[in-house]
Amino acid sequence: MRFVDAPVILAIALVLGACAHSSRWANAPQAIEAGAVGSGNGQAANELVVLLPKANGSVGAVVVRSEGSATIVLDKPYAAARIAGAGRVQPLTYDADFAKKEFSATLAALPVRPITFLLYFLEGKDEFTPDSEREVERIFAEIAARPDPEISVIGHADAVGTMQYNDQLSLQRAQRVRVDLARRGIPGKYIEVAGRGKREPVVVHTAADAPEPMNRRVEIIVR
Repeated sequence: MRFVDAPVILAIALVLGACAHSSRWANAPQAIEAGAVGSGNGQAANELVVLLPKANGSVGAVVVRSEGSATIVLDKPYAAARIAGAGRVQPLTYDADFAKKEFSATLAALPVRPITFLLYFLEGKDEFTPDSEREVERIFAEIAARPDPEISVIGHADAVGTMQYNDQLSLQRAQRVRVDLARRGIPGKYIEVAGRGKREPVVVHTAADAPEPMNRRVEIIVR
C-alpha cells in the first residue's frame, strides 16, 4: 500500500494538470502504482481524488487525508474521496463508464506507461531461443507502434564463464537486438544498449558457473 496525502496530489494537479470542465487533472506520481488520478478546482474545501485502475484492471491503494485527520482508504477501482473541508472527507464511487468519459481528456494526455519485454538466447550465443524467435515480430511491432519511443536494451548472461566473457556476451546480445530494431525502422538515436554480464541473475544458483536459460536474456524497456 502507498500512502499519499490528498493535498500533495492536488498540489501536483494544480501545477501540471490540463484544463477539463474548469478543473485540473493530473497523474499523481506518488501513487502511480495504484493508478491514481487527482482532481481539484483550486479550493481546498472541494477537492476530489479518484482511483483509476491500470489497463489490466488492477489497483493498489491510496490513503486520502485532510486537515483534521479525517482519512479514507481508496483500494477499489473508481473509488473516490471528496474533501469537503477540514476534517470532512466524503467517500464516493464512480460509475466506470462515467469515469472514463469524465477523465477522457486527462487519460489521453498522460504519457504511455513504460513496458518491458524479455527475449532469451541460446547458451554462449547471441541467437534467440526458438520461443523468443517466434515472439520477436510481435514485440518489435508493439515497439514500432509507439510514437518516438525511448528504448533501453539491457543484455544479461548466465554464470558460465568469466566476468569479462559474460560482459562481452551480454553486450553482444543487446547490440543484436538494437540491430534488429533498426532493421525494422526504429532510429538508433532512440535506442540505448548496455551489458550487465552475470551480475543481475533472475535465477540464482548456489553452484558456481551454473548454466541457467532464464538468465540468458535481453530486457527491452520502452518508454
